[in-house]
Amino acid sequence: VLGALEAQRHMDAYLALLNTPGIDTISVKVSSICAQLSVLAFEASLTRVCEALRILYRAAKNQADGTQKLVMLDMEAYRDLELTYEAFTRVLSEPEFHDLTAGIVLQAYLPDSHAVHERLIGWSAKRHKDGGAPVQMRLVKGANLAVERIESDIAGWALPIFPSKTHVDASFKLMVERALDSDRLEYVRVGIASHNLFDVAYALCLIHQRHLKAGVHFEVLSGMAGGLSRGLRRSNRQNASSNASGST
Repeated sequence: VLGALEAQRHMDAYLALLNTPGIDTISVKVSSICAQLSVLAFEASLTRVCEALRILYRAAKNQADGTQKLVMLDMEAYRDLELTYEAFTRVLSEPEFHDLTAGIVLQAYLPDSHAVHERLIGWSAKRHKDGGAPVQMRLVKGANLAVERIESDIAGWALPIFPSKTHVDASFKLMVERALDSDRLEYVRVGIASHNLFDVAYALCLIHQRHLKAGVHFEVLSGMAGGLSRGLRRSNRQNASSNASGST
């Protein structure tokens, strides 16, 4: 967004969605709720993002029917990674949000996402040990590859993304493999967001191989990969039926 008024319009729209029956999850980019963010003014930008997040988290937590809704912090460019993660963990570390489940997206095309993933695991484990609610992590490959290349080339910066699709695919599988751990899933629930049939099949094989029963789900964009969506729903119903009957 370009200014404070536009950011406020976005905030009002998000709050309206959180107050809409039937909507249980929204995805938010920090750049849509705070104008003129700058990594050069990191602490000042972080303070403003945290203030906006508190408003959204309070709305998600204090529903009239006593339930909670899920706010996912989405990612855009590489420059947003550290700011988004720090705001996410700082606000959720506050006592007011100790029992709130919220989510964050990590992009596999960024090498730095692996270090952030490890930090998220460590922070969430401590929060869980202290009685805090689990968090949600959505794993994606990333949608801004071309923009990152262009911006880095124009500015003369080192490329912040993996150099090829092969590297990105391998990075995604490594993050999935690390995330699908029975102990970690108790405090970092995982949403695997991919339309790639091989990646989905790989994750399903790990789930069955490791006998994982909860804490992981698949996400696809509405209107895309209809056959994959139907197959996943069918597989889920079959597994539920087998578990109910005591089959393996």
